[in-house]
Amino acid sequence: MIIQDTLSTKAKAVIKTSTPLLREYGESIAKRTYDILFEKYPQVKPLFAKAPSNQPHLLARSIMAFCENVDNLDSIMKDLEIISQRHVAADVHPGHYTMFGQSLLQAVQEILGKQASEEIICAWKDAYFFFADILIERERELSTNCAAKERTDVATA
Repeated sequence: MIIQDTLSTKAKAVIKTSTPLLREYGESIAKRTYDILFEKYPQVKPLFAKAPSNQPHLLARSIMAFCENVDNLDSIMKDLEIISQRHVAADVHPGHYTMFGQSLLQAVQEILGKQASEEIICAWKDAYFFFADILIERERELSTNCAAKERTDVATA
């Protein structure tokens, strides 16, 4: 997986300065994200049928890893690969990322309140969709490889 770093310098700077907020409120934001997601988009709940009970914690940890490595995304490649594989297994599709992103940004606004400045929300929106695009592309590659292998297996059976 090759990452084209298209996240702006300004967005990265805001992400870095907001890292202490995410460290403090990350778990609450993650939990609220899932609450909002399931309230607004109940059709996605089955995608989480096999998700671990600590899914909000995993999300919070992923967000922190991104914050702490926004200038060195290669260091989180292993994590991105694991996330991508889990998403393919759960049948996550590109459209789900928009639903999740809207839920995440709403949770950030609700939990951080006035601390969630327009600058922070804009930077996190850019960062989320940057991150989502990386995952979507990798998941597309994994799905394509899986489908090609299945066709080969059927042809040789």
